Amino acid sequence: MTDITEEIERENKIINDLLSLVKLDKTEAKPVIQHISINHTIELIMKRLRPIAQKRNIELVYESIRQVTADIDEVKFTLAISNLVENAIKYNIENGWVHVSLNADHKYFYVKVTDSGIGIPAEYQDQIFERFYRVDKARSRETGGTGLGLAIARNIVELHGGKVTVKSEENKFTEFTVKLQK
Repeated sequence: MTDITEEIERENKIINDLLSLVKLDKTEAKPVIQHISINHTIELIMKRLRPIAQKRNIELVYESIRQVTADIDEVKFTLAISNLVENAIKYNIENGWVHVSLNADHKYFYVKVTDSGIGIPAEYQDQIFERFYRVDKARSRETGGTGLGLAIARNIVELHGGKVTVKSEENKFTEFTVKLQK
């Protein structure tokens, strides 16, 4: 029964992720733009994900360099950043850390999600934003990954006219940087 329940939950997550992608793909899926506090939104994301990190004894740190407000779709932005932070927690080492920072210049704001995790081999870094792509299929099944989270995050960031990049070294760290206009 436990196996069946876990499989149903995994399939439900795949369906929800697919629905998110379909909504993003629709041409009429225009973002609902509002002027929001990025600081506050990231604080809420961190608060929601802290229990997941604590279960794996992962230290979750949020650093805000300055107050940032921007005109974005808060629901979609929250989904993108949540996916990045959740991945940083799931694909991390036991007793590791995840550092989320927010900074801005005169035109853009930057959200960096860095972790002490397993890293992404250089030869796979160009492919990780593709739908259903998983670097390690066996490990993704363990952690409940669908192979859609990074595709969703990238689509949302690009929908806002932004860019998401990755730097990683195997067994050392992974860092995703989201760059969006204020």
